[in-house]
Amino acid sequence: MRNGSLSLTLLALLSALSGILLSIPFLSPQHYGLSWIGFIPLLIAIEKSTGLFRIYYLGAITGLTFSISVSYWMIDFLMLSKGYGIILSTVFSVIFWLYCAQLFGFITLLFEAIKQRINVHEYFLFPLIVVSVFAIYPMIFTAHLGESQSQFLVAIQAIEFVGVYGLDAIIALTNIVIFRLVLPYLLAEHSPTHQKRYSQNKWPLGIALLLLISWFYYGWSSNLAWESKIQQWNTVRIGLVQPNETPSLKKQTLYSGYSRSLPPEMAMTQRLASIGAEIVIWPEAKYKAYLDQPQIAEAYRHQINALNTRLIFQDIEQTQNVLNPLVKQQYNTAVMLSEQGEMIGHYQKMKRIAFGEYVPFASDIPVLKRWVEGFFGSFLNEMEKGESHQVFSSELTNNAVKNNAFNIVPLICYETIFPEFVAEAVASALRKVPSADLLVALSSDGWFGSTHQPYQHTNASILRAVENRLPLVHVLNNGPSIVAMPNGTIIFKTKANQAGGYIIDVPYEKDSQGSFFSHYPHLFIYSVYGLILFIGLCCCLKVRKKTNQSTALISARNEPLD
Repeated sequence: MRNGSLSLTLLALLSALSGILLSIPFLSPQHYGLSWIGFIPLLIAIEKSTGLFRIYYLGAITGLTFSISVSYWMIDFLMLSKGYGIILSTVFSVIFWLYCAQLFGFITLLFEAIKQRINVHEYFLFPLIVVSVFAIYPMIFTAHLGESQSQFLVAIQAIEFVGVYGLDAIIALTNIVIFRLVLPYLLAEHSPTHQKRYSQNKWPLGIALLLLISWFYYGWSSNLAWESKIQQWNTVRIGLVQPNETPSLKKQTLYSGYSRSLPPEMAMTQRLASIGAEIVIWPEAKYKAYLDQPQIAEAYRHQINALNTRLIFQDIEQTQNVLNPLVKQQYNTAVMLSEQGEMIGHYQKMKRIAFGEYVPFASDIPVLKRWVEGFFGSFLNEMEKGESHQVFSSELTNNAVKNNAFNIVPLICYETIFPEFVAEAVASALRKVPSADLLVALSSDGWFGSTHQPYQHTNASILRAVENRLPLVHVLNNGPSIVAMPNGTIIFKTKANQAGGYIIDVPYEKDSQGSFFSHYPHLFIYSVYGLILFIGLCCCLKVRKKTNQSTALISARNEPLD
């Protein structure tokens, strides 16, 4: 083995330790600091190993440990959504975890393979590979290292320029720098060779440290500036309704004493309106029939008109296929009603959950589609894809800023985990209206039971507020619902698995134009892709050159002498 010998068992344990360190902040965000050193045991393991297959294997161990720890809720999800028993749910969860584990395997494989072929400094190469693999690797529930940093306000401010991808890069850079600085001391390696390597790394180290210092200095100064700025803003009084409905594969039943025309959410809305709520928001939850049954829509109109408030909620919309009237299409839709009860906003969800709201590659193949529908059963409720982003606008006549439109960018559940998608939604809104004032997300995470998944979802959504420098209201059916400011500060959070109605004065900046990332969400990640492609091309040319040289040498040896 390189630079000494460690047993395969010890290397595997080091790799598993990395998975544990990297996963803890996703489960307990106050321990965000572990992400900044989490890769170090894995880097030690691959440093002391040899052979690309073994290095891939060590990365996969990290990935498997990480995946099981972070997404242990897959078992609960399958039991609730599919009705499987514990054994079958565990089997399918293991398959899912093994697939996700390959992400870290690809990171270590690419890192080592490129290092062996061309001279690219680790401080540059490792962050590029981490960012690109996390961004490209296809997963149903995408993840980023930066999503574990929602409570580390100083670290997340600069994502207004580069998105969470830049934060992933900074975390990876910190890990590789610390690793190289402490490795000689950890392994007591002070040989002349290591001294020479250290002297050669002074310039790259200096640049890396300058970048890290700049990132955190900007974060510190920017966070202070935003805290001061937010205190000067106007506020809008928003009511949140958290029904805490239990999801089920069985036929829905109405609560005793309520009806489609008067659901529990409407009763809570009446209470919130009585104490001054200007906008009331319901989460993604049970079917409301508002968009399908005119009598329900009329009942809503009368009730909201009497309350003199505005309402945002989610419903399932059914339409007829233009080409075949016998075929009904469904959309997961968000709606906004004016204080007169008229519909003034209508948004159809664009990012659908694979195998929950649509079946990839199978929807247009009848035989395959029937098999998939049979396999996924009642949980699969196929939805059509919405065509465009929307903005909900309303005059807040009760607000301190009178006769000014208040513009809301709506998102539905799954969409909040896609940085570029949310930025595109903000940019689209700004092309239609003078400003974007608030991000509103409606979610239902009850299918994951009493696990950490809803917390992971809201923590990820906080970064969307910072990336776009807009306040965010994220309402979850079962909680925890949150209100986050543009610097990531959480000003309100509900308890999970608890029904209730809440009212919050939400600060907002009038005439907000979003952030640099809102307008150029692809710039950083496309630059990373370009650099990775360039490095890959250099590797191919280097391999080809060596092959040609070897061929020429063999030919020269085989030439007959005169």
